[in-house]
Amino acid sequence: MQQVIGRNILLPLFENSGQAIMVLNSDDLHIVAANRLARTILKNGMRALQRLTLMDAVPSLPPDDVARFLRQFIRVRRRSVRARVGLNTDKATIYDVDIIRMPDQEKSIVIIAQDVSATVLALKMADEAESKMATAINALSDGFVLYDADDRLVICNQTYRTFYPESAAAMEPGNTFETILRLGLQNGQYADGIGREEEWLATRLKQHRSSQGVIEQKLSNGRWLRIVERATADGGRVGLRVDVTQLKEQQHALRRLAITDELTGLRNRRNLLEDIALMADGLGPHETVVVYHLDLDRFKAINDVYGHEAGDHVLKHCAAILESAVAPGEFAARVGGDEFIIVRRMPNDRDAITAFADQIIDRLLKPLGYAGQFMHIGVSIGIALLELKSGMAARGTVLTAADLALYEAKKIGGVALFFENTMRDQVLSANALARELQIGLERNEFEAYFQPQVDAVAGECVGFEALLRWNHPRRGVMNAGQFLDVAQRAGLTDALDTLMTDAACHALRWLSDQGMPHTSISINMSTAQLSDPRLLSRLETALVKFDVARHLLRIELLESTLLDERTTHFLANVNAMVSAGFVVELDDFGTGHAAIAALRKFHVSQIKIDRSFVRHVDTDEDLQKLTAAIIGLANSLDISVLAEGVETHEEQARLIDMGCRLAQGWFYSKAMPLSHIKDFLTRYPVPTHFRTNVSPKSIRGVS
Repeated sequence: MQQVIGRNILLPLFENSGQAIMVLNSDDLHIVAANRLARTILKNGMRALQRLTLMDAVPSLPPDDVARFLRQFIRVRRRSVRARVGLNTDKATIYDVDIIRMPDQEKSIVIIAQDVSATVLALKMADEAESKMATAINALSDGFVLYDADDRLVICNQTYRTFYPESAAAMEPGNTFETILRLGLQNGQYADGIGREEEWLATRLKQHRSSQGVIEQKLSNGRWLRIVERATADGGRVGLRVDVTQLKEQQHALRRLAITDELTGLRNRRNLLEDIALMADGLGPHETVVVYHLDLDRFKAINDVYGHEAGDHVLKHCAAILESAVAPGEFAARVGGDEFIIVRRMPNDRDAITAFADQIIDRLLKPLGYAGQFMHIGVSIGIALLELKSGMAARGTVLTAADLALYEAKKIGGVALFFENTMRDQVLSANALARELQIGLERNEFEAYFQPQVDAVAGECVGFEALLRWNHPRRGVMNAGQFLDVAQRAGLTDALDTLMTDAACHALRWLSDQGMPHTSISINMSTAQLSDPRLLSRLETALVKFDVARHLLRIELLESTLLDERTTHFLANVNAMVSAGFVVELDDFGTGHAAIAALRKFHVSQIKIDRSFVRHVDTDEDLQKLTAAIIGLANSLDISVLAEGVETHEEQARLIDMGCRLAQGWFYSKAMPLSHIKDFLTRYPVPTHFRTNVSPKSIRGVS
């Protein structure tokens, strides 16, 4: 070796090598030569190193172990060996060491050392990073998967395997995505793939290879996964599987809540029309979809008398009956306070459709027990059939039709009526009339007419009843019965009520100015008016505006009002008016079946016998008995009586004989405008004294 080096043939290569090179004497392991890098590492010059053995030059190595290793290497006559050695000099350094035995005549060993510290460190860091990444991936609550450019599995975490137990056996590195999918399909893993496996597989593979969006996947075990996949730089695919089962359940619960009535558990009206249309799919030639619109009778009265808890009990009871009456695929819904809808798929047979409605009516008529008492309700039903050819479902008119039929059924009460086209015509006509009403109010086409009330014995006019008339530009003068229902549905009664109150007070002012300060005027009040908490203040405002006495503005209540479901709501208003000095009269007495006690509860000062008890009273003996009984009842209670609808002299005479001297009707005069009153009073003058035919108990706070 020294001869070679001495010839300067390999010296430059030896001296300037990027590896540390030493030559040892194989007999005693002394250092024969060392290149520049070796001398630098050992921090000694060549002369010093030649006096040292390898063990002396590198004291950080265990000398006995090194000597034993080298001598064994020489003894077994191996050509070379490689080892990795760590040196602790200024810093820990790792070398890959190649030991080469030269031919025997040389008696030399060459040691070549390469510093691999950086490489080892990099590999260690890579291993640590890979370990951390694997730990992190496995710690994910989401499923993680990586496929290479050939769509073969590279890695997936345990969560991913857990999500897909039926195909987990195929999740081995190297297996393709399609292979894994096929195993899952074979085991029925994908809910929407059962029965259509190849079609499902083609769609899923297309999504996997091209989609950059989000896919939601339902598994057969009920689990929902949200799939997010992205392409990698090398053409592979990386994906996440997020378990959204709980979110889906919450969404389902919210959707169910959104379409469910909280009190009864029935569905509500949301998406009702769409579901009705779905029921119509595949209807047979003799089938139809039937919509029953139900409204409970006397429900508000139950709320008022027994309380809202009792009302809730009634609604739940009704809901249970309706739900038990429908078959799977049909449904019952609560669509209002006490309104329900049943939708059924039935044979197109009116008798069968009617029979079902009658069954519901009968079941709801049965007394319902609550808190030791029995409550009685009823139901009215409107029926409409789905007419696909007319587009009824698409336009929602089937629900409107059922509602129109219900409106007519409610007028009768406790019956079921089919929708007829005439009902729609009536509504269209009513809508047109409502628009005309609005215009009429703006044009001041409404006017108060006044029908005289006379003392038939004295031949005097003691007062008037104010009646609303509409001077329609095309239809002529219309009485209130021709438009009040329409006005109520159109929300215009408030304006008409205000108009009538002002007109009556204006008439009282006019009468007083004409020297008739004791003549009264009666105005009718609807239950809607009586429920208005502003009623008393409105009346007070009108009285002050026209400066008239309040006891002259008489308040007429229909007898049916006393039985209205809102009675408790306006009782306070009636009492407040009486306390303020207004006189309360009861109109149409004998038609509403009011209890006698109600006459005192409402502080009634006068009753008006309905015209049905007056017409032909002179010839009908049974009618005479009934009318006489009413007059006797009123007199015994110190309540005055006025007969309505008197049309003949004979009727007047018979009533006077029975003790009823106050009357109004066409025998005396029809209702007239204010401008015609003066002419009428030439025949029936007003008394010059205060009217005494009113109970003194009702005259309070007279201004």
